[in-house]
Amino acid sequence: MSKKIAVLLLLAASTGCRKEKTLAAANLNVQNKVAVRAVALFYESQEMLLVAERREVALPENPAAAVPAVMRELMKGSVNPSVPRLFPTDTVVRAAYLLPDGTAFVDLGGPTLSGGWSTGTHQEMMAIHSAVQTAVTNFPEVKRVQILINGTPPETVGGHLSAARPFTPMPALVGK
Repeated sequence: MSKKIAVLLLLAASTGCRKEKTLAAANLNVQNKVAVRAVALFYESQEMLLVAERREVALPENPAAAVPAVMRELMKGSVNPSVPRLFPTDTVVRAAYLLPDGTAFVDLGGPTLSGGWSTGTHQEMMAIHSAVQTAVTNFPEVKRVQILINGTPPETVGGHLSAARPFTPMPALVGK
């Protein structure tokens, strides 16, 4: 009998904890003014240009808090299975920051990027500019994007383009 009572008490306690966590998350969402908002994520089209894919994403109202969420959504890849991934599949967004001068820092990690991603010039350029275009399109405050790998500006992201300075949008890479 004592084992049954212990199990019931444990179940009752865990249910109460789940309710408290759910309420805490709901309260945090209210405080941060989290709402589902439309975002444009940029992926490469068959024409070898970046095109927007629209999604609805739960985002905080504050752009500084929303940038990391949008970058994580971008790294998930396109919902269209025929659209190739631009960043390696194991890429993670470690953090993203927005400075008052309009510079967004996107800190990426993952085994491939950490070990030295060896890719072609075109894919590297499209990957970087997918992040840049996504950031500047969704956040008018963002003027440029500095890519970091594990918290440090890399020499390059994929072996070709200097990542020593922030990247600015390149409208010529964006299709209709």
